[in-house]
Amino acid sequence: MESIAEFNDNDGLNVKLTSEKVYISAASGDETFALRSVNGVGTYDDIKKFAEESEEYANKGKKWKIAFFVMIFVSFASLMGVIEDPEAAMGLIICLALTFGFYYKWKNPTKGGPPVLDSYLKFMISGNERLFKFNKSDESSALIADFINKIEDTLTAYNK
Repeated sequence: MESIAEFNDNDGLNVKLTSEKVYISAASGDETFALRSVNGVGTYDDIKKFAEESEEYANKGKKWKIAFFVMIFVSFASLMGVIEDPEAAMGLIICLALTFGFYYKWKNPTKGGPPVLDSYLKFMISGNERLFKFNKSDESSALIADFINKIEDTLTAYNK
């Protein structure tokens, strides 16, 4: 069968449209749908998950900063104690070692970057839906709308 359209993102999703079927190859496996069984097609963004991860990401950064500033304050207080009582030098060394040890071990937990919005190619089939994840931040994702239009043009429900 001759291919009418094809969509590839660079993260493993490949969708190929022919005049009778849609062939999908994704990380979850390979699937084939007859066009007559497809009721609709579109995209879906998991905004709820993204909002939860964004809030968690923001809170991690705040907690880390507060803990780090507390450790710095304790180290500074220990330094002031050494000035007044030179025998307390061991306490300063331990506090400084703990402060820098925590810093290098955990650093900033938000350093990995902010959360990414998950996007899915969605097929509605006989009352059920199938979601196939694709990378929306990839430059090829701009072609998904054109690909969906070609699928809709091929569906029998859209033909007059």
